[in-house]
Amino acid sequence: MNMTKIVKTNHPSEIITLELSKSELEDILNSVDCLTEKEQRKLLENIPSTEEGRTRLDKYKALKEDLKKIFETVS
Repeated sequence: MNMTKIVKTNHPSEIITLELSKSELEDILNSVDCLTEKEQRKLLENIPSTEEGRTRLDKYKALKEDLKKIFETVS
């Protein structure tokens, strides 16, 4: 059983350093991918879309790209 481990926390700067397995990272990436697709469908079904919805989708996409870059470094 894999488990994400908190390696270090820096409360003043609000930075958390995590240790996780490649498979855990892949699971997180897949979850963010699903959230991104769900948000895109929701925006398309509710035209005109809200600024809040578009912002949320942009954040999901940015997170997805960041996670992909991290995943590629361990692949």
